[in-house]
Amino acid sequence: MILLFNFLISLAVFHLFHLFFLSLILYAILTIILIEGFSHFIQESFQNHGNVFFRVFPIVSKISERQSQKIDKLSLHRSNLLKIIENIKLGVLLVDSKNTVILSNSYISFIFGCNIEQGQSIIDGWKNYKVLALFDKFIKENFQKVEFEHKILKFNKISIENGYIIIIEDITKEESYQAMKMNFFSNASHELKTPITSIVGYAETLLLNKDIDKKDQSKFLKYIHKNALNLNDLINNILQLAEIEHFKHSTDNLTDVNIESLLLELNINHLISSKNIEFIKECSLKTIPFNEYHLKTILNNLLDNAFFYTKEGYIKLKCYEDDNFYFFEVEDSGIGIEKNQQEKIFERFYKIKSKGSGLGLAIVKHLVLLYNGFIELESTVGLGSLFRLTFPKKVE
Repeated sequence: MILLFNFLISLAVFHLFHLFFLSLILYAILTIILIEGFSHFIQESFQNHGNVFFRVFPIVSKISERQSQKIDKLSLHRSNLLKIIENIKLGVLLVDSKNTVILSNSYISFIFGCNIEQGQSIIDGWKNYKVLALFDKFIKENFQKVEFEHKILKFNKISIENGYIIIIEDITKEESYQAMKMNFFSNASHELKTPITSIVGYAETLLLNKDIDKKDQSKFLKYIHKNALNLNDLINNILQLAEIEHFKHSTDNLTDVNIESLLLELNINHLISSKNIEFIKECSLKTIPFNEYHLKTILNNLLDNAFFYTKEGYIKLKCYEDDNFYFFEVEDSGIGIEKNQQEKIFERFYKIKSKGSGLGLAIVKHLVLLYNGFIELESTVGLGSLFRLTFPKKVE
């Protein structure tokens, strides 16, 4: 009976304070007290050793306080960890060995358009049947990358005790960028190879055939010179496009560009005399806050494009403003652009004809977007084209 009584008291201490070692000590003390005589032991303890309880319970209280502090710290760490998981730009699922969800963050809902609640099965707890099928396939195949609803998702499974963690990352932009980069390099290699092949071919012909008459020599040298210029233009355009893509727009880079002076420096002024084309300027703008090099690049590329596709007639450059925007228009009486080609012409290396680098309008589009502007195209086959650029006066 005595031992049972002692055991119950010790067990109560263990449940209250979670102190197993102290429970054992208390159990031994109480056993001695009850065996030797409760009153005699108390009296002797007061006289010889002091009160046992007044010595034991401060220790219990101190240990309990430390345990409480540790629990508070663990609770704080858990709270901070949950905040990180909730706000991280990754989908996180904590799943037990029976495929039941223990934890799911809100980014999961963003990725899949539906959520899965705690306590539901990862296999059949989703509301969207496509997501159900996806996770059923993941459990069976443990894939790492998958296309889902126009997204490319990367899955990472981490095993833990009695379960696992699934981390899901939306890598659509990264994959798209890689594909675009590979496409760019492929097109660039092809475009660079064309003039180089011509240059090498004509040069080898001149070197290996010393009996070629001067007329043919002159013709081959002109071809070499022409392809070298094309190669130079292509390389310059590629470098220019790379520079523009890495340029970060800032008001610190803007100056008050004098439009009248800039128009005098445009390439069209040197080209216009070679064709039966009238160049018309209608510009009411005096100055505009812009990067002068960028504005000159935009207008030169639009005018070069108009000149290339216009045999006769006119090319008109118009610039004006209203309360909120600056406008630039380049109009020509050229061949016009088919409806199905009007979106494609702003893509890199896309050309209506074989001549040219196919980068001019891509450069224009990048620069226009850089200044929060937009570009419109109106074109009729056989009548000509009009490119209209609009830039907000207040650049954000």
